[in-house]
Amino acid sequence: MKATITEQQARDKVEQYIQGALSALPAAAELKPFTRNRSECTDPTDKGPQGRFEISATYEITGLDPAHFPENFTAVIQWWESHEFKVLTDSRPTDQYVFARNTGDAFDMSIKANDLGKFYVGATSPCVWPNGTPEPQALEAEEPEQQIAAPPEPEPEPARKPRRAPVDDEDFAQTDWTDGGTSY
Repeated sequence: MKATITEQQARDKVEQYIQGALSALPAAAELKPFTRNRSECTDPTDKGPQGRFEISATYEITGLDPAHFPENFTAVIQWWESHEFKVLTDSRPTDQYVFARNTGDAFDMSIKANDLGKFYVGATSPCVWPNGTPEPQALEAEEPEQQIAAPPEPEPEPARKPRRAPVDDEDFAQTDWTDGGTSY
């Protein structure tokens, strides 16, 4: 397992990237905190050990004219491209959303706007160890003392038996359906 930056370094870098995106916007733009998260890395595609965390923050950008949101998107995307970010998702014009990843350090950023005139910018770190180095329990989990057996193969389900015998069309037509017969 390799070391990472610390949580605090990840938090600082998230803030630096958000400030950088803000610098691409008009001078009237201001940051208003929206969310800050520390989430455990549980994505199975990560294939990494547990005990690491993603650090993220999202800010609403106030002071922008919604009529100029397309130009604001372009300005942030240009800032990203000049700072090693690659756009991975651009949902415009259907949705006002763009997502990018930094090719150097794997930090993610996104910008989103909505019909209510709100504009958001967010950044998320890759998975990091709280102190930058693997935790002792993660090191222990990486080197199991004995091999773990593969889970048993599930037994095939038995074929279902019908609850009742199929109805023969001939019998159906010959049945007396009047109440004069047997009552149940």
